[in-house]
Amino acid sequence: MRSIFEIALNTIKETIRNHVVYMVLLFVVILILLSVSFGDWSVFARIQVIEDFGLATMSIAGLLLAVFIGVGMLGKEISSKTLYHVLTKPVARYQFIAGKYAGLLSVLALNYAIMTLFFMATLMFLGGHANWPLVSAIICIWTEMAVIISAALFFSSFTSPMLAALFSIAFYIAGHLNDLISINIASQKWSGFPLVLKTLYYLLPNLEHFNVRDHVVYNMALPRGFTEMAVAYGCLYVALFLIFSCILFDKKDL
Repeated sequence: MRSIFEIALNTIKETIRNHVVYMVLLFVVILILLSVSFGDWSVFARIQVIEDFGLATMSIAGLLLAVFIGVGMLGKEISSKTLYHVLTKPVARYQFIAGKYAGLLSVLALNYAIMTLFFMATLMFLGGHANWPLVSAIICIWTEMAVIISAALFFSSFTSPMLAALFSIAFYIAGHLNDLISINIASQKWSGFPLVLKTLYYLLPNLEHFNVRDHVVYNMALPRGFTEMAVAYGCLYVALFLIFSCILFDKKDL
């Protein structure tokens, strides 16, 4: 446990020194400020536009952080050979993966805390208010990004950083198109193709479960226990990706 904590702490220090983190935060601040002016041009109320645009911006920013930091961190460790110094100590490979994930998740949580404070401050300054659907939407986005980070580490455990980044982005897109796969299953007549689609449908997490922007924008109540179920759903996939990451990384020839 001590080894995991030390690796996580070292990952946090390394990630904070990465300029990508600050560029993404600046990107979020600029887009949220721009959404204020977009509200004047929209047929919807300004608050609705800011809520929708702000949550979408936070989701994209989380994806950028998860992919470029999550993928780049492990690749950097291997290319710079600092990984070998860690693994020569009494540190198991699964501890290395768990520590890296814990550190990256902590940095992501810190960034989301900053984004949320700025987003909420802008919203309240313009007459909006924080409600449970809005808080739930932010929790769901953070859970979704926790899944993306675990997937990024999984891809990094067996392929190059470039391919891992491409796979992670493709995973994000496919996860949000999962509902369309279920529609296509019913419309296909060839018996083989629906089997392929069904396999993809059940293997890929449905990331639309974490998208509740419509409920926030149109002030609709969420079903009872929705947020808790979404978090549990995300934790299940995080655990699966980390287990497979540890298995593949343990077999990786370094």
